[in-house]
Amino acid sequence: EERDFKFGIINVLRESESNVPWSDFEFKQSDTAYFIVKTERLETLMSLLGKETTPTKSIIILGGSKIGRSIAEKLENEINVRMIDSSRDKAEWLASNLKQTMILHGDGTDVELLKAENIGDADSFIAVTENEQTNLLSGMLARHLGVKQVVIHVSTTEYMPIVHEIGFGSVLSKNMSTVNSILRLISSDQTEKSVTTFDEIDIDVVEFSPEPGSKVTKAPLEDIKFPEDSIVGVINHHGNLTIARGATQLTEEDTVLVFAKSKAVPKLRQLFEA
Repeated sequence: EERDFKFGIINVLRESESNVPWSDFEFKQSDTAYFIVKTERLETLMSLLGKETTPTKSIIILGGSKIGRSIAEKLENEINVRMIDSSRDKAEWLASNLKQTMILHGDGTDVELLKAENIGDADSFIAVTENEQTNLLSGMLARHLGVKQVVIHVSTTEYMPIVHEIGFGSVLSKNMSTVNSILRLISSDQTEKSVTTFDEIDIDVVEFSPEPGSKVTKAPLEDIKFPEDSIVGVINHHGNLTIARGATQLTEEDTVLVFAKSKAVPKLRQLFEA
C-alpha cells in the first residue's frame, strides 16, 4: 500500500551540481543524497545505506542561542545534555532555566576546555552559536577529538563546499531548519502557498494544492509528464502525511510538497491549475 512507502530521494548533489533523481538515475560513490523518510523508518534507511546507527545518549551543545535552547529543552529529560556558552550572564540565565542541562561558561574553541569535558565521549556535538566561524572551527575540533557526530549551524552558502569536504555528518543551514515547520503548516486554499530554498543545493520546496479538474488529479503520478528537475515528495491528505510514489493519485483535497529547480516551477504550476 502507499502508506508503506517509507522514504524518497529528492536530490543528489554531485560535484556541487544538484540533480533531481528519477527512477533511471544512476548513483556514484561520491554523491550526496537527500532523503525524505518517516521517522520510524530512519534506522531501516540507514541500514540500507550501510550506515551504522547507535542510540544517542549524550550531547554537547555549543551556544545558548534560540536553537540551542530549543534542542536542550527537548532532549534534557531523555539524555545527558551539556551546553557551553561564552557569555557568563547568559550561562547563568541558562542554568536557571534549563534544569536538567549542565551549563558551562567557556569558549567552545578552547581545546583544553573541550578535553576537560571529555568531549570525545559525547555521541554528538552541536554548534549553534551566532558566529559561523566559531561553529565551523569548534566542529573541526570536536571531530578531531573523537566525537562521533558533529552538527553545525551554517547559513552562508559559501561555506557548504568546505563543510562537505571536511566530512561533517550533519549540516544544518538556516533555510533547512524551516523544512519541519513547512510539513507542520501545509494547509492552504491557494494552489501555491510557499517556497523554501535549500541554501547548499539548487532546489526549492514548493507547496501546491491541486485545483478541481487539474491534470495532476486525472492520473497516477507516474502517468503525468512532470518537468525535468522536479519530483513530488510529500502529500498531506486530511492531516495524514505520505511519501509519494509512482502509483499515487492526487485529489483536490491534498496538499503537496514538490522539490524542484526554480526553472521547473512555472510548468509545475500549470499541472496543478485547472
